[in-house]
Amino acid sequence: MSDQARTANTQSLQKSPINTTDLSGAQLPRDLFEEFIERTQEESELLDMVRVEPLARKEMAKPKIGVPELSGGTRAEDGSRPETSSATSGAVEFNVTGQYYYIKYDLKEDAVEDTMSDEQVANLILSHFERAWANDVQNLAINAGRTGSSLPASLNDKFDGWIAIAEGNDTASDRIGIDADGETVDTMPTYIHTDTGDAAGTAQPVNTDLFNSMIQTVPERFRDEDEQVIMLSKSQLQAYHSGLTERNDGLGVVVLQGDSDVTPFGYDIVGVSYWPDDIAMLINPDQLAFGPYEAMEITQTTDSDKTMDEALHSRTLLEGQFDFQIEELQSGALATNIQAP
Repeated sequence: MSDQARTANTQSLQKSPINTTDLSGAQLPRDLFEEFIERTQEESELLDMVRVEPLARKEMAKPKIGVPELSGGTRAEDGSRPETSSATSGAVEFNVTGQYYYIKYDLKEDAVEDTMSDEQVANLILSHFERAWANDVQNLAINAGRTGSSLPASLNDKFDGWIAIAEGNDTASDRIGIDADGETVDTMPTYIHTDTGDAAGTAQPVNTDLFNSMIQTVPERFRDEDEQVIMLSKSQLQAYHSGLTERNDGLGVVVLQGDSDVTPFGYDIVGVSYWPDDIAMLINPDQLAFGPYEAMEITQTTDSDKTMDEALHSRTLLEGQFDFQIEELQSGALATNIQAP
């Protein structure tokens, strides 16, 4: 899945040296923007899996044609066809208006060697931004706006990540259902992992019941062990693997020795940094979309009181706008109330 997403997201870019003159303008040139986004994907395990859709405008809608369980009908030999299809149309909305995010980087004079060229200094600055931007975007993509998020309110109020959208926080999109009546949907199908099956019960650990129930929660038409993955926190994945090593069979041995991936019911499990311990998601990563607005800005100051007082080579500011979306809510499953590892 990761290889397919990378093929779809990357372009044939020449990795020519980046000069400091490229950092002097307010907006990144198109080729540098594309290269920057590609490199941030390489820095993030999650962005490397999902679909990246650069946005040419601040508000963009992705049209959707709803296809319910049955779209057609029948008629008598001499009868009419009053309705040929029950498919309806809708849209998934990207909107970055007012969602500015910036990172500031102060480069110390003593960090720059006298022998470094302008291109090397520029690449040093951009490599920092690539790592920092990938790290922050991954955190926001997972936690922004979700129930129980520990992010600052200023971020939760500006962004809705993929878990928040699965919980129903996307009010702008006109989403189409897939059941027989074709009604609209607001949330991803959800399984509550407690002993009673509701929020009042006792949370249960990551186990086979969790994986089976998540798979059963996804409508059959979307189940595909070759495309979908189970996402959970790295701590939960480690705890699950540790529990498997206690088994007195071949599976316990291969897990302990790291000789084989564990794929319950044929589905891959992925541990993701910043993923909450009490939530899991079963999804085709290509359904998760990250939309960066193409007008990303970078500003560099080399001559100011701040740079003089703190012995800085330069102060550089990177600012951009982006949004997150899930293509088809009903193509996955969200699991909640998972016991802490």
